[in-house]
Amino acid sequence: MKRNKSNKIFGALLPILTMVLLVSCTDVESIDINRPGLEEQSPELYAKYLENLNTYKRSDDHKVAYAWFDNSVKAPYSRAHHISDIPDSLDVVSMMYPADLAEFELTDMATVRRKGTKVVYTISFDRIQKEYTDKVKEGVETGTFSVYLKVEVDRLISYESSFDGIIAEYKGKNPIYMSAADKEEAKANQDIFWGAVMAWKQANTNKLLTFQGYPENLIGQSVLSECRHIILATDDVDAVEELSVVARKAMLSAGTPTDRFVVAVSTISMDAADTKTGFYEKARAIKEAAYWITEPSADYTRAGIAIYNIQNDYYNADAIYPCVKEAINIMNPSPRK
Repeated sequence: MKRNKSNKIFGALLPILTMVLLVSCTDVESIDINRPGLEEQSPELYAKYLENLNTYKRSDDHKVAYAWFDNSVKAPYSRAHHISDIPDSLDVVSMMYPADLAEFELTDMATVRRKGTKVVYTISFDRIQKEYTDKVKEGVETGTFSVYLKVEVDRLISYESSFDGIIAEYKGKNPIYMSAADKEEAKANQDIFWGAVMAWKQANTNKLLTFQGYPENLIGQSVLSECRHIILATDDVDAVEELSVVARKAMLSAGTPTDRFVVAVSTISMDAADTKTGFYEKARAIKEAAYWITEPSADYTRAGIAIYNIQNDYYNADAIYPCVKEAINIMNPSPRK
């Protein structure tokens, strides 16, 4: 019954969405051409579209879609550099460079929020750890990792005011194979990282917190219950069957909520010689993962997908972001009459 309800909501968008696509399917790069969209042509119709779109995204029974957006270009020369052009049906977009947002980025963020899309950024324990290790090797960092970690987490959290939430990434290592001393150190570092994240969350209860990584590598943490979704670290698997394996491993950790699993997947590489990124063997990973999400599972919920390198899907002859849109449509099909 819930699926039918979601389909009806999404189906109600189709007539309006068709008109939106008709006026926006051409990607115009020239600054001399300004083609009016549906918002300018029919404000009332566009307002109804936004209302239906937001209602759809607020429903708990649709499959969610996250994406990471490379916003490193601060002087855009293509619509590909604007998050306002990402598919309307995306639920959450994570800006890869949250510091020093340009004015056009803030404007674009306001635009996608009107469509019910949350704009977040990612704080990664593993990235902080790698940066620390590299700096130690270069001789530019001599302090302890715990001190470095605390400073970096606090610095990254300070960007939060411009965003609707945070994705907190922790992969780490499996504590089963650690010595007692290593496990104690890992636990102490986790406490620093998650202590800062959860303090932010407690002060911002209205904002989104999502976990990304390996739940089974957490040691004595209860943070997952506070996370809207759990994005499993599946972006490097090479077969769709492995998604189930990763989900099963995540369930090994006591207290892991099983009603919010999201799988990570990548679009294909812009390098034609790269035949691995974004593929499960010869099939497009994003499409196969979307079909996997629609399959039933008895003891955990397949809640959606999270897409890396979304910008790679922009440049297509017929339409922008075709594979992303197809994947979302697979997860949330319109009702058949």
